[in-house]
Amino acid sequence: MKCKRELGLDQLRTFVCITIAGAILHGLFDLWPSILTEFAAPVNESIWEHVKIVFWPLLIGLSILYGGKRLANWLATLLLCSGGVLVFGWLYHIVIGNPSGFADIAFYVLLMAAGCILPVFLEVSDDWTPLLLGATILVIGLLVTFTIMPPDFLLFHDASLVDAWLVQTC
Repeated sequence: MKCKRELGLDQLRTFVCITIAGAILHGLFDLWPSILTEFAAPVNESIWEHVKIVFWPLLIGLSILYGGKRLANWLATLLLCSGGVLVFGWLYHIVIGNPSGFADIAFYVLLMAAGCILPVFLEVSDDWTPLLLGATILVIGLLVTFTIMPPDFLLFHDASLVDAWLVQTC
């Protein structure tokens, strides 16, 4: 028996709450620098650090919205949206070389909307749940590790620094 797939007020409320939460997270470390905030909020303007403003609000919002229902769907959504930050940031800022913040904000809002809508329409088999859960735990581990020890790679460079993404040739 197929379940009814509808978007409702719950998804809209979740979208508004997680979008605001991510925006608050963006400035949290600057406002309150501590070991408690550095793992949840971006500590600099790198593409990698911006995964946090999508990942944590979506993780909490989707777990409240869906609980154990559609677990594979919302875990897949969480990973897709988090990866979307990296792909967009890499293509837009590094490949194209555009520093505009407006596009970042617009794409952020679109990712948060997608994060609330996709679990309703995705059809991920429950057999994938252990793998998706493992991948989610891996992302959490990478967020913690790369906050402490970011690699020397363009994805981790602080864009607020002058010419942060400028590649030097020797």
